[in-house]
Amino acid sequence: MKAKDLMTKDVLMMDKDDRLQEAIDVMAKHRVSKLVVVDKGQVVGVLTDGDIADELGALKTRGIPASHLHVSSAMRKKFATATPDTPVEKLLEILLEGDIGLVPVLHEKECLGVVTGSDVLTLVTSTKPLADVMTNHLHVVAPTDRIIHARRMMLDHHVDRLPVLDSGKLVGILGELDIAIGFAKLKTTVADKHQAAALQRFLVSDAMQPTLVTATPETTAREAVVLMRKEDVGSLPVLRGDRIVGIVTRSDLLKLLAQVA
Repeated sequence: MKAKDLMTKDVLMMDKDDRLQEAIDVMAKHRVSKLVVVDKGQVVGVLTDGDIADELGALKTRGIPASHLHVSSAMRKKFATATPDTPVEKLLEILLEGDIGLVPVLHEKECLGVVTGSDVLTLVTSTKPLADVMTNHLHVVAPTDRIIHARRMMLDHHVDRLPVLDSGKLVGILGELDIAIGFAKLKTTVADKHQAAALQRFLVSDAMQPTLVTATPETTAREAVVLMRKEDVGSLPVLRGDRIVGIVTRSDLLKLLAQVA
């Protein structure tokens, strides 16, 4: 199996000189977290929701709305690429070693498509239960926690989604795209002089996704992949009854695939 057999050919692209707000709007509309960045038709970067969140949350951009920033201000200039004939084993290695989650597939500088973690997950056939795959050391936040606290937790623990618990009950999921959209809205609707104070009052409950797609410890890895792709989500909280006991992400499932690749 090679990149050309797995890649998504309908690639969402932004020009490096496009406004960052335009990129956020595209991500929100299509519920994607990564975009290919081009300059004069050639791929020059990759933009992720986490990069946007960090750019909008940085001191250097305080008071500057996303509509006044360019995509180039937040994009990754260093990224791995593949050719149509790159084998799946190499793609897995790139996806697991990096934190971008997207590999542009190039032929003579032309972008033919991209391979994402979701694309590769179609190869998972394991019937191993999520109890044996999930991460059970959870990093969680409460609805009343501040977004800046949640973002710091994500960065410190290298996670891109946090379960939101209220009195021990799962009530939502907070992802990097939710934070990026929230920061952009805050900068657009709050006057410059009030943004620092507004940021302190910006809570997890203001940005989290309350609609949940969950699994059980008995759900198999293959069933989890089908559910994640059907619902277009990057993680599944794992519940035993109404209590969260773990979370499974695309990375967890890719690691499982890598063990048998």
